[in-house]
Amino acid sequence: PVTGRAADVLACAQTCFDAAMRLIRPGNSVSAVSGPLNAIAESSECTLVEGVMTHNMKQFVIDGNKCVLNRPSADQKVDDNFFGENEVYAIDIVVSTGEGKAKVLNEKETAVFKRALNVEYSLKLKASRA
Repeated sequence: PVTGRAADVLACAQTCFDAAMRLIRPGNSVSAVSGPLNAIAESSECTLVEGVMTHNMKQFVIDGNKCVLNRPSADQKVDDNFFGENEVYAIDIVVSTGEGKAKVLNEKETAVFKRALNVEYSLKLKASRA
């Protein structure tokens, strides 16, 4: 079992995730999500990490054009859109007990590989093409 500040951070992240799931509904605006998330984090004496976004997803595209900035700042802005029906979102919630700024501990980078949609692959096997 986790206790202390670590338990507070985990509970805050879970509560923020639950709130984001309820707020990302057809008809709601993108700007209406960040306010309640920040209020939940402040009530838990935690901070949302800057630069973390929730993106919509499409087939073969993991970071679509609609995004929600969890913690808005002066140098980062997103367009205010409305959530539509049958849209899929990858909800990213990162909570900190500190200032909410990410720091690099290790210079090794993590790579996320995604398919290039503008490239045609000539695959030999019929099963591979399918």
